[in-house]
Amino acid sequence: MPDDRNANRGSKRGAALIKKSLKEYGAGRSILLDKNNRVIAGNKTLEQASGKTGIKGVRVIETDGTELIAVRRTDLDLKLDARAKSLAIADNRAGEVSLEWDPEILKALDAEVDPPILGSGRARGTARPGRQPTAHR
Repeated sequence: MPDDRNANRGSKRGAALIKKSLKEYGAGRSILLDKNNRVIAGNKTLEQASGKTGIKGVRVIETDGTELIAVRRTDLDLKLDARAKSLAIADNRAGEVSLEWDPEILKALDAEVDPPILGSGRARGTARPGRQPTAHR
């Protein structure tokens, strides 16, 4: 289930690149789900995978986050296959041009985490020079 509070609105150009990449090269990366199957990361990939891309479904691998999950493409060889190289470029480029932040959602989400990701870079409870430490929530 897509994240209805995803701070990345995406872009039309990014969506088109993701869809084209899925259609031409297949899945190149995974999506990350929470325990209730809500998308944490990979919303745009999931959105574009529907339709005529050739993606047949989603395989869920259970993990508690203590291991990396690697997706091995048995049909690609990065040293020998131009499709593998093209997929690497398409994956990076699509991520780059698909990013368009919704500042209101981003601000709201940031306020819900401790320490804030977008804040000053100091952990809560540490003072700016010349100021008293703030109380930890």
